[in-house]
Amino acid sequence: MTDREPFDEIAADLADSSPFYGAVQEARTKLHREHPSGVDVTLIGHEAWRQLTPIQQAQALDGLFVAYIVRLHDEERSARLTAAAAEVKTYLEGDDEHILHDALSAVRPIGEETAVDGVCASALANVLDELDLLRHRLAMATRDDT
Repeated sequence: MTDREPFDEIAADLADSSPFYGAVQEARTKLHREHPSGVDVTLIGHEAWRQLTPIQQAQALDGLFVAYIVRLHDEERSARLTAAAAEVKTYLEGDDEHILHDALSAVRPIGEETAVDGVCASALANVLDELDLLRHRLAMATRDDT
């Protein structure tokens, strides 16, 4: 297991096989019933941890370490993206999009095996479509703010 695996994959691995997962679910249910206005998540964790035997705690520890490291990576990435967004810069060069459109127009229609310089053509087309969608959403959000 690496520190780059998505959190959902890690959580899925823990969900079915970990006694800690079951203990967390029980603790969440219990504490939310006792405190319907909200519960500090650390209380849930402590309550669940106390339900485990020492052997189960040792088995759960690796998953907790991995989840923590993944969370740190997510927070660091989010901070970098937020800082980059605050600078209002783009990673695209002036003609990047035009070059990609030209490369794709030469291989249309795009099939499953179509490639442009070894890169999956449908992936490039998806990135360009996503860029258009993001521009549209940004324009709509900017228009709604004014």
